[in-house]
Amino acid sequence: MAFTSYEFILFFTVLLLIYWLVRRRDWQNVFLLAASAVFYGWLAPWHVAILFISLTIDYFLALGMLRWSEKAGSLLWFGVAVNLGLLGFVKYYFFFDQALASWSSRIGLAGDLFSSRIILPLGLSFYLLKKIGYLIDVRRGVLAPTRDWVAFAAYVSFFPQVFSGPIDRPQVLLKQLEGLRAWKAEHLVYAWPLLVMGFFKKIVVADSVTVVVDHVFAMNQPSGFLLLCASLGYTLQILADFSAYTDLARGTARLLGLETSENFKLPYLSLTPTEFWNRWHITLSTWLRDYIFFPVRRALLKSHLKQSEFLVLVIPSILTMLVSGLWHGEGWTFLVWGLYYGVLIASYQLIGLRGDWAPKTKGARFVAWLVMFGWITLGWAIFRAPSLGWLGGSLFQTPFIESRDDWIGGLTALSVIFYYSLPLILKWLIDRYLREGWLQGLYHALATLLVIVYVNSATSDFIYFQF
Repeated sequence: MAFTSYEFILFFTVLLLIYWLVRRRDWQNVFLLAASAVFYGWLAPWHVAILFISLTIDYFLALGMLRWSEKAGSLLWFGVAVNLGLLGFVKYYFFFDQALASWSSRIGLAGDLFSSRIILPLGLSFYLLKKIGYLIDVRRGVLAPTRDWVAFAAYVSFFPQVFSGPIDRPQVLLKQLEGLRAWKAEHLVYAWPLLVMGFFKKIVVADSVTVVVDHVFAMNQPSGFLLLCASLGYTLQILADFSAYTDLARGTARLLGLETSENFKLPYLSLTPTEFWNRWHITLSTWLRDYIFFPVRRALLKSHLKQSEFLVLVIPSILTMLVSGLWHGEGWTFLVWGLYYGVLIASYQLIGLRGDWAPKTKGARFVAWLVMFGWITLGWAIFRAPSLGWLGGSLFQTPFIESRDDWIGGLTALSVIFYYSLPLILKWLIDRYLREGWLQGLYHALATLLVIVYVNSATSDFIYFQF
């Protein structure tokens, strides 16, 4: 069930009425959990079974850590192994799906049973990180395990976040689910601009640009110029698409009286790769920082390698971003994309350009921004490419411009990209210089009108559904 579907609007309207008519916290959580089960299992009910079984295991493991503190480490590693094992099995299913299909057919099961119902549940990458973080925080003693299974299950399966985040920590969302909630008019005031911008960025911007992007990336071997144009288009598309999902998730959550984390803070204005990851997919970046980067760095500082400042700077960054690449997908492009950012972050840090670095003059800041934006665009080209061979051929084997048609097609694509980026640039300018005033209302009114105009066109799934 997609946020942009008519089914979801009807589903959420009914849920919202029931949710606020029932004022008791425990019953609100029951209805929220039931709604999450319906939402998540809309296409494949077996996905709900995997979700609930896995979160129940983690629920009891956390309580076990509290009861048997001497075995807390073993329980943690068991929980992490189960979650990562499930994630790895799903992510790398396509490497052995033929063997599973052959085996299932021999014992009388449908050949596609695993792929369609069990092995490929959407959003698993996101809710597993929630559960792993919960277990680690309980083991560290920074979080007391909850005894409220319904609240914990509602936290893990929270339907606005279950497919693509944000990956809220239990200290943020679970704490709210365990507390009282009451309807306030400010919920609607806060949520409405998020919902408008979410629909606008997805339906008007992202889905319009994807036509250009998909056409080039589906070509057998595009020229370098077309690849550059498509990469710029994808740079716009993935920001609009993913931030749209986050806006819609945060807006629907706020209508339910729950405040969730911001996931994007103008990432394309970054001057360094570290700053970019502090602004892009913030909840994932924070998760990777707290549970991988810092532990690896602390381990290096305690080891015999602590004498090497080079290794202490390089290894945590590269390892963390390699994990990020593996988390996003099983292809070589994702692995190289993660390595690319790991090397980029380490390189900037080695020359002293860390996340808070900024040149003193406007001209130098512009150059730093332009260079970083180039790195970002190249990174998205790697991320979106169908294969490394395809990308290498376009970059190094074909001419930058092969024919007059390349000029026409590329300039047309750039015109489309520029046209659909203008509303987002305008929104940034209004937010920065005219946060209070009638222009905000006018902008949202025009955005709503455009959503109505564009809504009947085919709407694709959100990009991060596949991760």
